Amino acid sequence: MNLYNLTMITKSKTYETLAVSRDDDVAWVRFDRPEHRNTVTAQMAEEMYAALGALADDDRLRLVVLTGQGRDFCPGADLDREPGEPAQVPAAEAFESAALLAEMPQLTIAAVNGGCAGAGFSWAMACDLRVAVDRARFATAFLDVGVAGELGLAWMLTRHLGSARARDLLLLPGKLTAADLLDLGLVSRVYTESSWDADVAELVAGLVARNPRALRDIKANLLDAERLSLREYLEVETARHLAQFEGSAAETTFAAFASRNESLKTSAVRRSFGSPS
Repeated sequence: MNLYNLTMITKSKTYETLAVSRDDDVAWVRFDRPEHRNTVTAQMAEEMYAALGALADDDRLRLVVLTGQGRDFCPGADLDREPGEPAQVPAAEAFESAALLAEMPQLTIAAVNGGCAGAGFSWAMACDLRVAVDRARFATAFLDVGVAGELGLAWMLTRHLGSARARDLLLLPGKLTAADLLDLGLVSRVYTESSWDADVAELVAGLVARNPRALRDIKANLLDAERLSLREYLEVETARHLAQFEGSAAETTFAAFASRNESLKTSAVRRSFGSPS
């Protein structure tokens, strides 16, 4: 008897479990099942893969921000089903959504606005940057529900923390606070709930203001740094660096330099007169 219902991922750009919106150069992907705390279904996993694939192909985008509707980010799988009801398992390619987040050319940010566990933790860890609201709680959670894990969390925790700490988090699962993750280096910033929206908006605006070519190249450099030898890495890094000063790309690069220099001069003048910088 087949206990699992495998479904094919559709190419539709209309999603039922996600809210995907765009603000100029930034795409916002929101887990959109607040009545179920944004828990993961097979449909959500498949829609994540489809949505991220479409965004990765959009050369106009600079940033992709992942967050949740309501008071939760994504606390793992939806376990609410009737006795005897077969588990819904997404198509195999849906599990590659974590790789899409990690490898897409756009910078990816997980804005963790609440509960984050299981698959939600995996998706957050796949992003380039993570920030969290101070009340957020994290858990690996897989062992608690009797599964080994998915979406690459063990791989990512091992890369970030080393094998011993990764084993501790996965084999002895427990709840972690946003402050705990800050101490571990797994989140970059922790914001208070009262300033959450403004702080996330400021972070996003600051990154969007950067040279888009530089952002993409830094991400590519970081990915290559994980897989290449030093000499191999220097070759591709140098090629990217020199390309920023060739042809039409040079204009953007020099404009970014000029803007930064002007900003530094203005800040220096303000400080010399005792004004706030």
